[in-house]
Amino acid sequence: MNPLQLWSTSTAAGEHIIFKQDEEVDSIVLCIQSADLAHSFISCPKHKTETLGITLPFITMLIKNMDHLFSFEAEILDTHGKVRRFRSSNYESEARVEHKISCLPLRLDHGWNYLTLNLQDMATRIYGTGFKEVRRITVHASICVRLILFADRIVPEDELPKELRLYSKHTD
Repeated sequence: MNPLQLWSTSTAAGEHIIFKQDEEVDSIVLCIQSADLAHSFISCPKHKTETLGITLPFITMLIKNMDHLFSFEAEILDTHGKVRRFRSSNYESEARVEHKISCLPLRLDHGWNYLTLNLQDMATRIYGTGFKEVRRITVHASICVRLILFADRIVPEDELPKELRLYSKHTD
Protein backbone atom coordinates (compact mmCIF):
# COMPACT_ATOMS: atom_id res chain seq x y z
CA MET A 1 0.00 0.00 0.00
CA ASN A 2 1.23 3.47 -0.87
CA PRO A 3 0.38 5.94 1.94
CA LEU A 4 0.39 8.79 -0.60
CA GLN A 5 -1.85 7.09 -3.17
CA LEU A 6 -4.57 9.72 -2.71
CA TRP A 7 -2.10 12.63 -2.74
CA SER A 8 -0.36 14.45 -5.56
CA THR A 9 3.30 15.20 -4.91
CA SER A 10 5.62 17.77 -6.40
CA THR A 11 9.31 18.39 -5.80
CA ALA A 12 11.84 20.79 -7.19
CA ALA A 13 14.87 19.30 -8.92
CA GLY A 14 17.18 17.60 -6.44
CA GLU A 15 14.68 17.84 -3.57
CA HIS A 16 12.64 15.02 -2.07
CA ILE A 17 9.57 13.76 -0.29
CA ILE A 18 10.46 10.67 1.73
CA PHE A 19 9.27 8.47 4.55
CA LYS A 20 11.88 8.06 7.26
CA GLN A 21 12.22 6.86 10.81
CA ASP A 22 12.13 9.69 13.34
CA GLU A 23 14.01 8.64 16.45
CA GLU A 24 12.37 11.25 18.66
CA VAL A 25 8.87 9.83 18.15
CA ASP A 26 10.03 6.31 17.24
CA SER A 27 7.85 6.27 14.15
CA ILE A 28 7.92 6.54 10.38
CA VAL A 29 7.11 10.12 9.31
CA LEU A 30 6.74 11.88 5.97
CA CYS A 31 9.39 14.53 5.32
CA ILE A 32 9.07 17.18 2.64
CA GLN A 33 12.48 18.84 2.33
CA SER A 34 13.27 21.55 -0.14
CA ALA A 35 14.64 25.05 -0.49
CA ASP A 36 11.87 25.61 -3.06
CA LEU A 37 8.69 25.95 -1.01
CA ALA A 38 6.45 26.83 -3.96
CA HIS A 39 7.24 23.68 -5.96
CA SER A 40 7.70 21.06 -3.21
CA PHE A 41 4.45 19.91 -1.65
CA ILE A 42 1.84 17.23 -1.18
CA SER A 43 -1.82 17.89 -1.95
CA CYS A 44 -5.01 15.91 -1.46
CA PRO A 45 -7.02 14.94 -3.38
CA LYS A 46 -4.61 13.87 -6.08
CA HIS A 47 -6.52 15.35 -9.02
CA LYS A 48 -7.37 19.06 -9.18
CA THR A 49 -10.85 18.30 -10.50
CA GLU A 50 -11.71 16.32 -7.34
CA THR A 51 -12.60 17.59 -3.87
CA LEU A 52 -12.37 15.99 -0.44
CA GLY A 53 -15.89 16.93 0.68
CA ILE A 54 -14.92 16.63 4.37
CA THR A 55 -17.50 18.36 6.56
CA LEU A 56 -15.55 18.07 9.83
CA PRO A 57 -14.39 21.60 10.76
CA PHE A 58 -11.28 20.85 12.85
CA ILE A 59 -8.01 19.85 11.21
CA THR A 60 -5.13 18.70 13.38
CA MET A 61 -1.60 18.13 12.20
CA LEU A 62 1.33 16.67 14.07
CA ILE A 63 4.33 18.32 12.41
CA LYS A 64 8.05 18.69 13.04
CA ASN A 65 9.62 22.10 12.62
CA MET A 66 12.62 21.72 10.31
CA ASP A 67 13.73 25.34 10.86
CA HIS A 68 13.03 26.13 7.19
CA LEU A 69 10.16 27.77 5.34
CA PHE A 70 6.85 25.92 5.66
CA SER A 71 3.23 26.53 4.74
CA PHE A 72 -0.04 24.68 4.94
CA GLU A 73 -3.24 25.45 3.01
CA ALA A 74 -6.81 24.36 3.56
CA GLU A 75 -9.22 25.13 0.72
CA ILE A 76 -12.83 25.24 1.87
CA LEU A 77 -16.27 25.83 0.48
CA ASP A 78 -18.18 28.27 2.67
CA THR A 79 -21.93 28.44 3.29
CA HIS A 80 -22.27 31.13 0.60
CA GLY A 81 -20.88 28.73 -2.02
CA LYS A 82 -17.53 30.54 -2.28
CA VAL A 83 -14.19 28.74 -2.36
CA ARG A 84 -11.73 30.17 0.19
CA ARG A 85 -8.16 29.24 1.11
CA PHE A 86 -6.56 29.58 4.50
CA ARG A 87 -2.76 29.57 4.35
CA SER A 88 -0.70 29.35 7.53
CA SER A 89 3.04 29.83 7.15
CA ASN A 90 6.14 30.57 9.16
CA TYR A 91 7.30 33.21 6.66
CA GLU A 92 4.33 35.59 7.03
CA SER A 93 4.87 38.33 9.61
CA GLU A 94 1.31 39.65 9.63
CA ALA A 95 -2.13 38.44 8.61
CA ARG A 96 -3.35 39.31 5.14
CA VAL A 97 -6.97 38.82 4.05
CA GLU A 98 -8.08 38.86 0.43
CA HIS A 99 -11.31 37.78 -1.22
CA LYS A 100 -10.26 34.17 -1.89
CA ILE A 101 -7.24 33.65 0.38
CA SER A 102 -6.25 34.51 3.93
CA CYS A 103 -2.57 34.31 4.84
CA LEU A 104 -1.89 33.84 8.52
CA PRO A 105 1.46 33.87 10.33
CA LEU A 106 2.41 30.67 12.10
CA ARG A 107 5.00 30.26 14.82
CA LEU A 108 6.22 26.74 15.45
CA ASP A 109 8.24 25.62 18.44
CA HIS A 110 11.45 23.69 17.86
CA GLY A 111 10.78 20.00 17.22
CA TRP A 112 7.31 18.45 17.16
CA ASN A 113 4.16 20.59 17.26
CA TYR A 114 0.41 20.01 17.36
CA LEU A 115 -1.36 22.38 14.99
CA THR A 116 -5.16 22.54 15.16
CA LEU A 117 -7.26 24.87 13.03
CA ASN A 118 -10.96 25.48 13.57
CA LEU A 119 -12.08 26.12 10.00
CA GLN A 120 -15.64 27.02 11.05
CA ASP A 121 -14.35 29.72 13.40
CA MET A 122 -11.89 30.98 10.78
CA ALA A 123 -14.60 31.26 8.09
CA THR A 124 -16.86 33.14 10.49
CA ARG A 125 -14.25 35.53 11.85
CA ILE A 126 -12.45 36.25 8.57
CA TYR A 127 -15.26 36.17 5.99
CA GLY A 128 -18.46 36.40 8.03
CA THR A 129 -19.68 33.11 6.54
CA GLY A 130 -19.93 29.52 7.71
CA PHE A 131 -17.87 26.47 6.90
CA LYS A 132 -19.42 23.85 4.62
CA GLU A 133 -16.57 21.49 3.64
CA VAL A 134 -12.85 21.04 3.07
CA ARG A 135 -12.14 20.72 -0.63
CA ARG A 136 -8.35 20.32 -0.62
CA ILE A 137 -5.33 20.43 1.67
CA THR A 138 -1.76 21.19 0.66
CA VAL A 139 1.39 20.89 2.75
CA HIS A 140 4.47 22.72 1.43
CA ALA A 141 8.12 22.12 2.31
CA SER A 142 9.98 21.96 4.58
CA ILE A 143 8.32 19.90 7.30
CA CYS A 144 7.93 16.38 8.66
CA VAL A 145 4.38 15.11 9.12
CA ARG A 146 3.32 12.43 11.60
CA LEU A 147 -0.45 12.90 11.41
CA ILE A 148 -3.21 14.85 9.65
CA LEU A 149 -6.75 14.30 10.88
CA PHE A 150 -10.17 15.91 10.64
CA ALA A 151 -12.63 15.93 13.54
CA ASP A 152 -15.81 17.57 14.78
CA ARG A 153 -13.94 18.94 17.82
CA ILE A 154 -10.45 19.34 19.23
CA VAL A 155 -9.21 15.81 19.94
CA PRO A 156 -6.94 15.58 23.00
CA GLU A 157 -3.85 13.45 22.44
CA ASP A 158 -4.91 10.94 25.10
CA GLU A 159 -8.04 10.17 23.02
CA LEU A 160 -5.98 9.25 19.97
CA PRO A 161 -5.08 5.61 19.39
CA LYS A 162 -1.66 4.93 20.90
CA GLU A 163 -0.03 4.53 17.48
CA LEU A 164 -1.13 8.06 16.50
CA ARG A 165 0.11 9.85 19.60
CA LEU A 166 3.20 12.00 19.38
CA TYR A 167 5.28 9.95 21.79
CA SER A 168 3.50 6.61 21.49
CA LYS A 169 6.35 4.58 22.95
CA HIS A 170 6.29 6.66 26.15
CA THR A 171 2.54 6.40 26.85
CA ASP A 172 0.56 3.67 28.51
